[in-house]
Amino acid sequence: MKLIRFLFAVSWVGIFAAVVMGLIGGAANAFLVTQINAVVGPEGDSGSWQKFALTIAVVIAAGLASQILLIRLAQDAIYRLRAKLSAGVVSAPLEHLERLGTHRLLATLTEDVRSLSMAVSAIPSMCVDVATIAGCLVFLAILSGPLFAITVGSTLIAIGCVETVLKYVRALFRSVREHEDDLISSFHSVSVGIKELKLHRGRRREFMDDKLLGTAEQLRRKNIDAGTKFAIGQGLGQVLQLATMAAILFGVAVAMDLPQETLIGYVIVTTFLAMPMQNFMHRIPDLLRGDVALKKIQSLELSMEALHDEQALPYVPRPVVETARLELTGLGYTYLTEQGPLGPPPPPGVEPEEAELVLGPPPQSIAHPDVNGSDGGRAELVSDGPLLQRPSRRGRPSGPPPGRQGPPPPDGRGPGGPHLGGPPPGHGFHLGPVDAVFEPGAITFIVGGNGSGKSTLAKLITGLYVPQTGSLTLNGERIDHQNIEWFRQNTAAIFTDFHLFDDYLGFDGPDLDDRVRHYLQMLRIDDKVTVRDGHLSTVSLSQGQRKRLALVTALLEDRPIYLFDEWAADQEPQFRDTFYREILADLAARGKTVIVITHDDRYFDIADRLIKLEVGKVVESSGAQV
Repeated sequence: MKLIRFLFAVSWVGIFAAVVMGLIGGAANAFLVTQINAVVGPEGDSGSWQKFALTIAVVIAAGLASQILLIRLAQDAIYRLRAKLSAGVVSAPLEHLERLGTHRLLATLTEDVRSLSMAVSAIPSMCVDVATIAGCLVFLAILSGPLFAITVGSTLIAIGCVETVLKYVRALFRSVREHEDDLISSFHSVSVGIKELKLHRGRRREFMDDKLLGTAEQLRRKNIDAGTKFAIGQGLGQVLQLATMAAILFGVAVAMDLPQETLIGYVIVTTFLAMPMQNFMHRIPDLLRGDVALKKIQSLELSMEALHDEQALPYVPRPVVETARLELTGLGYTYLTEQGPLGPPPPPGVEPEEAELVLGPPPQSIAHPDVNGSDGGRAELVSDGPLLQRPSRRGRPSGPPPGRQGPPPPDGRGPGGPHLGGPPPGHGFHLGPVDAVFEPGAITFIVGGNGSGKSTLAKLITGLYVPQTGSLTLNGERIDHQNIEWFRQNTAAIFTDFHLFDDYLGFDGPDLDDRVRHYLQMLRIDDKVTVRDGHLSTVSLSQGQRKRLALVTALLEDRPIYLFDEWAADQEPQFRDTFYREILADLAARGKTVIVITHDDRYFDIADRLIKLEVGKVVESSGAQV
């Protein structure tokens, strides 16, 4: 069982110590049975209460020691697993996480870890039960060899019958686990799509019946089926045990003319065994669920380890640049689809239901790569006509940069990736080649329709994706896997699917609260939010106000590159004007490199440069018109 191997991998010394203590407790339990047998036997030996008390003390002490050792070991294992899994999520390439989906990650981080935790928590008491059973069987072997042989034989037959049933139970638990991904996905959909469900009765009814409640009903049926089959198997085992006892008492004992003291000892042993046997059997479903959960967790880790570990990217602490000149030369990026699975084929031993996680979820063509991984799209009101033209205000060259410089960087899915020369056959949406220059003190607008690749380009510019073709340079320094972690620290970005933390993590300084209050007042939300010791009073605001809070964080970061993805889309007209004409202008005046994804054509006049994308291609790149 993978669960046992998992614990041994954490600390075989701890397992060995716990087993030794459990065996001592089991032997003491068996010795306790001999003392009870001596007292109640026909010979009427009064025994020694001191010896009886000492044996009880050994049983309790050894059992406690074994359980405490295993509890500590189990919780250490769960902590390490959570830490490793969380680090794996943080370290995985962004596109892979987007393909896995939030619901899969949440199901693994919550349901699988919870199931595994319950299974691991059951192991300490099971080990004590096993030690007790072993000790009692040793006593039975000493008491009567034939009775021991018959009892062990019938027990093995019962285990074989139960194991036959457990094969089906395991398959049902695996099926249940697969449906839990769908249920988590439905919970996610109902939480983020509640407005759409309320506005459409037919959609709501079909969603509830077919998706949410339909999946929940399947889980209910399969759990009932698994529980029923296990109960039947457990009942069959008990029937065999009781039948064995009846055969011994009414058949074997008479045939072999067994003495009364032997029968009394047998009855005491079997009665004493009843409780640990029942406890052990009741814990088996937890073990089965934990084993399925562990396989699912490990398959998720395999899918992420098939790619490069971003936590292992080289990082040499050095200051960010004072001013940033970004140059894109032949930049290209290709999304994977069903013809190009993400990662290598599933490794040997991975079961079919786990292969999907190893390869990534069932791939879909990415028709709209700039919607930031959401299920829907953005309706962007951008004219398909020619862009407004104007000379560069600051005298910067408006043409594209010269030809490519140096070899292409590694594949965005890992160092030394296989697809370096352009989009491989059978792959999906391709962005590029893109040639552009973003200058310090300049404002660049990136425009284009839905699915044109604007947000994909934004992720390349910020280092969230690594270019697969072409090159990206910062002040002449080529960006690749050797320095991309440092490069990311040079950008403050607000994407359409941004997240707000209610604590200013990573910020320090005694004046942090004062600086936050200054920006809250500047962005006119100081009447909605307060700050104390770097903690915001609330982030439950309207979308426009939440974006202002995200802007507070970006301004606090004070980085040389600023990127805004449709930031003004949820702002009131007056503040939208403030953003474009005052905030962006102030950033540019401070020498920041400002990049804005937008469809607000009324503000095109403030841009120094406009880049228009259509279906992943730059169709126009020029200075804007005053």
